[in-house]
Amino acid sequence: MNEEDMQLEQRHLGIVLSKIEQAKNTINESLDKLGKENIERLKELSEDGSSSRGYGSNDFDVLLEQLHQKNLSFNLKGKYQTLNELKFLSSEPYFSRIDLYNKSSNTDERYYIGKFSYTEDKPIITDWRSKVASVYYRYRYPQKDVGYDTPSGKEVRDLKLKRTFEIQDGELIKYYNNDLQLDESSIIKEKIEKRTGGVLEDIIQTIQKSQLDIIEADPRQICVVQGCVGSGKSTVAIHKLAHIFFNYPKLVHPEKCLMVTKSQILAGYLSTLFPKLGIFDVTYKTLRDLVYNIIFREELKIKFDFDEGQDTSLYNKKKIESIQNQLQKVIKGYESKIKNIFKDPGLKLYASFKYSYDETPYENVIELLKDTLEEIKIQKYQLKLNPDGLNSWLNKQNLMNLRKILRSANRIRNDLQNNAVDKTVKSLNIDISSTLNYTDVLVYISVYLELIGMREYKKYEYCVVDESQDFSLLEYLILNKIVLRGRFALFGDLNQSLENDGVRNWDDIKSVITDARVANKFSLEENYRSTKQIIDYANNILKPYTDKYLPKSIDRVGEEPGEMLFLNEDEMLEEFRNSLSNDLKDIHKSIGVIVFENNDFTVEKVKEIMLKENIDKNENGFIKLTSNQKINYTPLGIYLMKSDDCKGLEFSKVYVLNLNTKKIKNYSDARKAFVSVTRAMNELQVFGVK
Repeated sequence: MNEEDMQLEQRHLGIVLSKIEQAKNTINESLDKLGKENIERLKELSEDGSSSRGYGSNDFDVLLEQLHQKNLSFNLKGKYQTLNELKFLSSEPYFSRIDLYNKSSNTDERYYIGKFSYTEDKPIITDWRSKVASVYYRYRYPQKDVGYDTPSGKEVRDLKLKRTFEIQDGELIKYYNNDLQLDESSIIKEKIEKRTGGVLEDIIQTIQKSQLDIIEADPRQICVVQGCVGSGKSTVAIHKLAHIFFNYPKLVHPEKCLMVTKSQILAGYLSTLFPKLGIFDVTYKTLRDLVYNIIFREELKIKFDFDEGQDTSLYNKKKIESIQNQLQKVIKGYESKIKNIFKDPGLKLYASFKYSYDETPYENVIELLKDTLEEIKIQKYQLKLNPDGLNSWLNKQNLMNLRKILRSANRIRNDLQNNAVDKTVKSLNIDISSTLNYTDVLVYISVYLELIGMREYKKYEYCVVDESQDFSLLEYLILNKIVLRGRFALFGDLNQSLENDGVRNWDDIKSVITDARVANKFSLEENYRSTKQIIDYANNILKPYTDKYLPKSIDRVGEEPGEMLFLNEDEMLEEFRNSLSNDLKDIHKSIGVIVFENNDFTVEKVKEIMLKENIDKNENGFIKLTSNQKINYTPLGIYLMKSDDCKGLEFSKVYVLNLNTKKIKNYSDARKAFVSVTRAMNELQVFGVK
């Protein structure tokens, strides 16, 4: 670091922080003023409602509506969001600086890049999602003719300086000049070392080119990401959402965006990152919850039990294609019925209606009914205006013919509503009179969405699927029908597939996500989570079964994983208790305790040990993770879970109990063990029974 540059940067930081503080005060003052005005107006009405001012019984509701409209015009939600962004910026306003030279105008340009933007009469802080910010992630200085895309075309500049800052609580600690001599991996390692695990952290300061390619990929095209364990798939997925909302505000709205997972645990864990990136309105659900919503929103009259029939592996690619072919026959049948309405010689003149193949048969017939009712309204109006005119006979004839169309269209609509779905599902050998299991429900809903569609709710504008390898083709069939035009981002790792019915080949998904115009495939090969020693240990578990998609290390060095075998489970648990007691003396990290064999009895034993160690009274807390429970994640918690529930999580230290790697005999168990041990960032201890 240059001392003079350090002083200049400190001075600049002080100016920026002062501007941010002023902006915060201005917003707070306006919010306080609005709040006082609202309270005073409500108080006035309350006190004078029965006085000579003559307020009526509905005045209170009128006032509330007035206040609501006033708050909307004030953009109350936007003000609070800006205030939250400014609060963050007051601690760390930016993390980098780039200096560019514009040859065409012979001018120098300087950008300070942060998590959020801040502008007065000119940009003070540039958002990391802006087009120009990509220069920071993609290039080293000095370089000539570096390019970045803009809505008006490609811009070309000379990169004269790239600088990374470390700012904490508004204080400049140090900076790096990211020239060609600097080893940028050292910055990444330093950032990772400071993480405690337990919650997801943003990576805006350390986004790599391979990750940026995914984040910036066109959201109108399906994005498939094969990412090795610890490559930041989930984190990149959420950063991609933040990037889309910033750059495509008219295409994808947060409240119309869906993030779907298999487990409630993972859904809750992912949500810890949303507010850190200024995301508040995204819907995040498990697929099961999503299916529940469809059943109740659409008022489907079926009995079901989701605890039965969870394995959908029978519905492989061939069987899915068979269902799709059968559905197409049914759809063609209803298309013919709608078109046949106009084969009546008297109705041919009214055959302007065009059947849309982008819509379901039900949506088509509803559109026909709307058009017909509108035309009937027009003809009635014309007849009313001039009942005895020259055109009255024609108006009456038109009305008679239009009512014929109306009756025919209503018959088709009623048939679709009352018979079509049940009849088609029965033809697929599913007894709808009985209680449907999970698989049967998925088939039922897929038929319903193909023939009827979403009546009450519009399709989602974008969907991110995390741990996408664990979703079956049948489940993707459902998702394809509730998401607009195949706008998906799929993040997964085939080496972490723990479901019997999960995806084995990414290309198979194309057979069900049929609306996607283009499929972009990406690969993430480097593990940023774990030390080299932990990665080597994990890879050795998988190598007897596969050499595909094994994670590469960034050479972050740590301790060798410990592996101990005992004569019985009691001995193993006693050693675990002793080891955990040492951790509790000075806990400054998250700890994950994973029971490898999904044994409730062992889990309860481990829980008893933790409670005896007064972990529940520890300020950092003890949290037992269960698949259908929402919890609050903390960076310093102690988490207990079965191996089936640990997918997607990370902890500074991990204990894996009841795992003897020498007893692994098949690829399925190897994947399960691989997933368990790779939850560890810095320390791994494996305890098993001989």
